[in-house]
Amino acid sequence: MNEGERSGVPSGTTLRFASLVLLTIATTLFVFGQYANLTADNERCQVSSGLYLTKTYFADPDDSKWDAYRACLAQTALPHALWLFGGLVLLFAVSLLIYLVRPLWRIRMRKLVPAPEELHETLSELAAQAGLPHTTFLLDPASVRAGGAAFGNHRRKYVVLNAGMLALHRTDRPTFRAIVLHELAHVRSDVTITYATLALWRAFVVVVLAPFLVTRARSLQDAETAGLVARLTALAVLVFLARVAVLRAREQHADAFVARWTGSAEPYRVLAPSRWWRRWFGLHPVPAARSAAMRDPDSLLRPGFWEVLGCTAALQLAWWHTRAALQVLTWYRADNQSFLVLRAGWAVLITALIGLIAWRGAAFGARRGVFAWAGLALGLGLVLGDRLDGYNFDPVAVLVVIAWAVLVGTAVLVTMWAGYCATLVRTRWHGWFLGLSTAVVTFTLLGGFSEVRFATATWRDLLGPALETLRGPSPSLVDVVVVPFLLNSNRVLTVVSLALVWLVPLMLRREFPRAAAVSGAAGGVLAVAVVILLRTGTDPLTSTVRQVVAVVIVQFVVVLVASRWVDRVGALLVAWLIGLVATGAIWLTHLQGGAEVDSVLATRPHQVLPLFGTLAALAGSLYAVRRPQRQARPWGPIGLAVVSVAVASWWPKAPTAVPLLAPAPTSTPPTISSSPPAPATTTTSAPIDPAQALRIWKIGGGLERLAAVDQANAALWAETKPDNDTRLEAACAALAQIAGEEFPPPPDPRIGAMWTETLRSLSNGSEACLGAYRGVRPDDGTMARELIKGRDQLAELVTALR
Repeated sequence: MNEGERSGVPSGTTLRFASLVLLTIATTLFVFGQYANLTADNERCQVSSGLYLTKTYFADPDDSKWDAYRACLAQTALPHALWLFGGLVLLFAVSLLIYLVRPLWRIRMRKLVPAPEELHETLSELAAQAGLPHTTFLLDPASVRAGGAAFGNHRRKYVVLNAGMLALHRTDRPTFRAIVLHELAHVRSDVTITYATLALWRAFVVVVLAPFLVTRARSLQDAETAGLVARLTALAVLVFLARVAVLRAREQHADAFVARWTGSAEPYRVLAPSRWWRRWFGLHPVPAARSAAMRDPDSLLRPGFWEVLGCTAALQLAWWHTRAALQVLTWYRADNQSFLVLRAGWAVLITALIGLIAWRGAAFGARRGVFAWAGLALGLGLVLGDRLDGYNFDPVAVLVVIAWAVLVGTAVLVTMWAGYCATLVRTRWHGWFLGLSTAVVTFTLLGGFSEVRFATATWRDLLGPALETLRGPSPSLVDVVVVPFLLNSNRVLTVVSLALVWLVPLMLRREFPRAAAVSGAAGGVLAVAVVILLRTGTDPLTSTVRQVVAVVIVQFVVVLVASRWVDRVGALLVAWLIGLVATGAIWLTHLQGGAEVDSVLATRPHQVLPLFGTLAALAGSLYAVRRPQRQARPWGPIGLAVVSVAVASWWPKAPTAVPLLAPAPTSTPPTISSSPPAPATTTTSAPIDPAQALRIWKIGGGLERLAAVDQANAALWAETKPDNDTRLEAACAALAQIAGEEFPPPPDPRIGAMWTETLRSLSNGSEACLGAYRGVRPDDGTMARELIKGRDQLAELVTALR
């Protein structure tokens, strides 16, 4: 088509097909996960372990409960795995069957015949022009329209011409040639993907969608079932739209091939207008879009907003549903490396998508907005995929929206950076270097956002209490610095990633910007002076916060001035130099003797200054322009990056417990260790939602146990007849056995107490009954008293549970 595509740049059809595959995988895992959960194994394990998971994202500190819960779930892992992987195997097996059989089925059902001899010469010429000399041409004698279609699979491909093409061949040879070339373009580029798409969609409907809707149709009045059906409907709509997107994209690529082969931007005499509904759901793009593709085939290389949005949402959904499946199989948990492995897997997939955007954008040409719009689509796709997750029932909170905004902004910046660097790639080694660098940047800067839904819980359980301890209940300047300080758990990787943002372009451009180095050194001197002036007061934490904020202001001002002679990459280097020098100055101003400083924030200012410095550089260099620099090996920037990583890896220690606030006269000041912050632990029980926990108890065996006790009690009272000692003794034995079996009481305190008292009374009464009938001890009235008491308590318990 064009030089970029001939060199192997993946087309939009490929990206859309990947979206379809990911969406079908995600939806299949969701549906078959619902089937696997019909057995209430999860609820039973919660009840048996005493771990009621009703509070979102609250981790119960009692490890013994978690161990018991996982051990219980491990016994059900194999059936769940069979459901999940069996569903995927069934989906793709049916897809493969449809894919292989459908071409033969079409030939048979449509009664297609070989193309007539009068067309052989023209068709052979066109097939040779398209580079497809072995294509099989067929004729559909039942269709009088002038048109055709390409179909088949990877083994054999066909072009079928309608009977109306015979007349067109005689009357309008150019249009005939254009139509045949259009179908040959499909054979050359997308027949395999197209019919794999159709097969996957049909298998999805047969295997996943229809059975689930049929099995849940009778319980749609239930709110939970209705919610599940609504989520599945949304997923099915996405799958359908992905199918439509694949089929529409292939038409534009085929048109572009025809334009190149014929040398005409208008090879067709007439493009039939589309009806209004076909503009959105039809299998052919509107005529204007097709004409645009033929006039400018390079435009198909531009990463489309909607295709990136759809692919990212599909990827995010597939990741969430895969995570849910692994969690059910007890592998995804906190006491192994599964969190890191899945985050790395997520980063690899997102990196591949960003790399594809950068590759296609660079082939298209670095025009205004190409990478920014694609980055915006990437960020919004991550948000959309998170919200469409079938297991995400959390309400949208303010903090979650803020996290979304930060995620989208970061996605835009990372995509623009990768796209710009892709325009600098000249060799294969450049490409590998950029790919690995993008993976590191994506894992670090975007990987932390893979679970943005946890923003509220993170603030509630970690950041909020920590900030209130540090600065009191009112927000202050401390929050601005301490929040990113606490959130940056991978400080070394963060420094490496942010250093790569300016190092990679410099290495690809083979430049050493001396103007940036001089500006950074001058700014560093100014930052040192500011840090020394602000080392005042008795509160080390507040003093450090003021110094960090002042350094960021210096970075912004110096970059704003220096942008007159450095570009944006040079501006990043300027801010970085200032931050590195300021880190040393903060260390020196807070030294207490030896290698100890008086504030934990002062131990690691380089944990936040690279982040703030990057933002300050981007803001200050908005109007910077690219200026040629002297070609040189960038050993200086490489050395600077190495020093920065060393500074992030080592820091002066603070004493074991350092006061972060001024000493209070009535209490001991709060302290924090100089080691990296760790999750707080407590010995209190995890809070639970009583109503939800009681529901779990009922589903997890509570109602079964209650029914067994009720039936045994009713059977005993049914045998209280004269001269029925033998059967009454057996009924007492049965009740004594059931009442004495261990089973966790209901999690509601009041109902739990009623449960315990009821079983105690029934057990005492039935034991007294056995003792009396077996002659072990005479009955002193305990049997009747306890059995009557237990019967009345059981009736009250049943009422309470209802």
